[in-house]
Amino acid sequence: MGAAAAAAAFVVVAVATTIVVRPLHDDRVAIRFARRHHVEWLTDLARGYSVVVGPLTVVVLAAVGALLLGVRDRSANRPIAMVSATWAAVGIAEVVKRITDRPRPPIGWQLAGPETTPAFPSTHVAGLTALVLVTGLLLTAAPSRARWLSYAIAACIAAAMAAARVYLCASWASDAVAGVLLGVATAVGAVWAVDRMTHRRRAPTMP
Repeated sequence: MGAAAAAAAFVVVAVATTIVVRPLHDDRVAIRFARRHHVEWLTDLARGYSVVVGPLTVVVLAAVGALLLGVRDRSANRPIAMVSATWAAVGIAEVVKRITDRPRPPIGWQLAGPETTPAFPSTHVAGLTALVLVTGLLLTAAPSRARWLSYAIAACIAAAMAAARVYLCASWASDAVAGVLLGVATAVGAVWAVDRMTHRRRAPTMP
C-alpha cells in the first residue's frame, strides 16, 4: 500500500513536471530562499554530503550491504531486496531524467560544480532514500520501536540530502520531493515483493 501510494504520487509529479517543464512556483521560492541564505560552512557541509553519499556510493553500499546480509543469512532474500530497491531507484531516476529532460537551475547558481544533466528526479535523493529505508525495513521487526526509529532516521537522512541538493542549487525542490517518493516506492516495493516470494515458497502445496 505504501509503495503504491508513493509510486502514484511520483507519477503525478513526473507527469506535471513533463507537461510544465519549467520550475514550479514553489521551486522558485525555495531556490530564492536558498540563494539568500548561503553560508560558507553550510555550503561546504552540503557539498561534502552530496559528494560522499552520491548515487555511485549508494549503489556500492547496497552491494556491500547485500553481501554482508547474504553471508549472515545464508539466504538471498534480504540481499535481493536491498540491491533491487537501491539500484531500481537510481536506474528509474536516470531513465525518467531522459524522458522529462528538465533543466537544472542555472549553472551560475550551482555551488557543487556545474551539473548539466536533466534534473528530474534527483538521483542523489532517490538512491539514498531507498538505501536507508530498505536497510531499516530489513533490519527491524514490525511493529516495533526499532522500526519506527528506523523510519525517523531514514526521514532525517533523506530530508538532509533533499535540502542539500536544493541549497546547492543543483536541484529544484520538486526534483528532491520526487526523489524521496521514488526511493520510498522502490524500498517498500522491494521488501513487499521479497516477502511475497518467501511466503509463497513456505506455503504448503496442495496434493
